[in-house]
Amino acid sequence: MRGVLFWVGFWALLPQALWVRKTTPRFAKASGDARGLVVSKPSTHDAAPVQVLGLGDSIIAGVGAPTHAEALVGQVADGLARHLSRSVAWRAHGKIGANAVAIVKQAPEALAGVTPDVVVISTGVNDLLGLVRIHEWRRRIHALVAGVRTQAPNALIVFCGLPPMHVFPSLPRPLRWVLGWRARHLDAVLAETVAPMDRVTVARFDGDVGPEAFSGDGFHPGVVGYRRFGEAMAALVATQLTQQPT
Repeated sequence: MRGVLFWVGFWALLPQALWVRKTTPRFAKASGDARGLVVSKPSTHDAAPVQVLGLGDSIIAGVGAPTHAEALVGQVADGLARHLSRSVAWRAHGKIGANAVAIVKQAPEALAGVTPDVVVISTGVNDLLGLVRIHEWRRRIHALVAGVRTQAPNALIVFCGLPPMHVFPSLPRPLRWVLGWRARHLDAVLAETVAPMDRVTVARFDGDVGPEAFSGDGFHPGVVGYRRFGEAMAALVATQLTQQPT
């Protein structure tokens, strides 16, 4: 029933969706080096740095942030270093517009020559906008996990939950309500799909998200949004790593 309601609502609002696509500004990816090292001082031990790899769409590419260090992967690394009192090496491998199918194809190149302890994956919005069916969405999630596991069998995989599209400033009503409702549905399916998987989890958006969290395009996070979600994700990752040491 939820699927039927979405399709009816979306097709009714297609002209509004096309107008948003035409008028929303296009921001570039974050500038600067897409990798870095957060040095923890003082450190409780001399362990090797935790290795964090970001894989996915424009969120991993840092759209809306001035630099990659201020975008999601850099902020996760910064928060994780504080939580663990341990240095964190990070790398972001994102592509604007990528859906889960494209990200599976990115994985071999992104994972070549590295052994990440944590793989942060952002996907879902482009799948939603591409009108993915629920059964296909589940299949894509399984394929993405399998693709990462092929080259990083012991990594903790952390998906970004789908964002709260019902509050995106760039989306006019009632389109934002319909897309927000669909995003919550895909987010629930994502959490349900990975729940039985070992060392795979979802960092979901909790709490209120105000206009200050968005960049100027009204669609991607800005520095405030990346910092808030990066810290929340770092706390989740730290808990997971503490329970199952890498």
